[in-house]
Amino acid sequence: MANSEEESTRTTAIIDFKHTVLAKFKSDLPTQQLQQLIQGLEELCSHLDFVKSFEWGTDFGQVKRQKGFTHIFVITFYGPEGLGAYVSHPLHKSYAEKFMASIEDILILDYSPLYVKSC
Repeated sequence: MANSEEESTRTTAIIDFKHTVLAKFKSDLPTQQLQQLIQGLEELCSHLDFVKSFEWGTDFGQVKRQKGFTHIFVITFYGPEGLGAYVSHPLHKSYAEKFMASIEDILILDYSPLYVKSC
């Protein structure tokens, strides 16, 4: 177990801030429209300098506890101010309208991760 000095160093070194979205898309959403939504988010994130990285994936259902959520989207910012810039950005606002119209349910968590092991 790490001593408090090591823990303090470890926690203060964290600068990333993550915006995590779990989405349950409408069951009647055409596959092509879903693909366009994902491509749109990829393009949005690639145009914004305050976005450090973007990743997404689909649940493969091994645990069976996803409660209908099928997709996860994780945007990493250089700090919490990046999320503020993202949420208020006109491109995000325009994209969010389309995204929200296509989902049945959503779960959003914003956090600064504590990295325990990094490769």
